[in-house]
Amino acid sequence: MIHPTAIIDPKARISPDVVIGPFCVIGPNVTLAGGCVIGQRVSMDWTRASEGVKIGANTIIGGDPQVYGWKSVPSWVEIGPGAFINELSVVHRSAYEGGATAVGPACYIMTQTHIAHDCILGREVTLTSFAGFAGHVEVGDYAVIGGATAIHQFARIGTMAMVGGMSRISQDVPPYFTVAGSPAQAHGLNLYALKKRGVKPAERLALKKAFHILARSGLLLAEALRVIEETVEPLATVKNLVQFARSSKRGLTLGGGRESEMAGED
Repeated sequence: MIHPTAIIDPKARISPDVVIGPFCVIGPNVTLAGGCVIGQRVSMDWTRASEGVKIGANTIIGGDPQVYGWKSVPSWVEIGPGAFINELSVVHRSAYEGGATAVGPACYIMTQTHIAHDCILGREVTLTSFAGFAGHVEVGDYAVIGGATAIHQFARIGTMAMVGGMSRISQDVPPYFTVAGSPAQAHGLNLYALKKRGVKPAERLALKKAFHILARSGLLLAEALRVIEETVEPLATVKNLVQFARSSKRGLTLGGGRESEMAGED
C-alpha cells in the first residue's frame, strides 16, 4: 500500500491499510489512521490524520507557520475523519507550542487552497479552489467559502454561512448569512443550507426577521441586538446569531458603507 519511491520516516505512525502514493515525504511527527489515502508527491509532517482522510497530489500538510521571527516549537495540523484535502493545497501547523490548526470531520478542501496557522474549521466545511485563510480564522460547521476568496486573520465565519466567490472578508460573517463582494456585503440568508440541515420554516422566518434588523435597519449593533431579543422569537438559531454578533471583535459583514461601519462600533 506504500509506493516504493515514497520516503517514510521510521518514527511515523501509519496504519497498515493506509495508501501512500509515489514520491511522498512523510516526516517523523505524522500519524495516519486507518483508511487514509495520500496522493503522489505529498509532503507531510507534524500532522495527525483521523480515519478515512484523503490528501491530493502535491499537497503540503504541517509545514512551518509563516510568522516573522517564529521559533520552531512542537505544534500540529489535526484532520478530522473523512476530510478530503485536494491537490496543490497547503495547511500550516500552529504557531504555538502544543497548538493545532484543525480541519474538521468531512471537510472538503478543493484544489490550490491555503489554510494558515491556527485556523479552526468545523464539520463539513467546503473551501473552494484558490481561496485563502490568513492565520487564526475560525469557520463554523457546514459553512461554504467560494473560490478565490481572501479571509483576514482572526475573522470568523459562522455556522451555515455562505461566502460568495472572489470576496474579501475582513469582518466576521454571521451564522446563516450569505455574503459576497469586495468588500463583502450581506445579501440574505443561506436558505439552501438551512433547509438541508432541517431548520423548520418558523425558525427560518425568525432568522429572516433578525437578518433585517441586524443588516438593514441601520441601528448600532447593541441596539439591533436588543431589538432582536425583544421582538424575535428566541429560537436556538436566533440565539446563536445574537451570541455570535455580541461576541464579535472585528465587527460584522453586513451592508455597505456607513451601515457596515456602524455595526462594528459597539
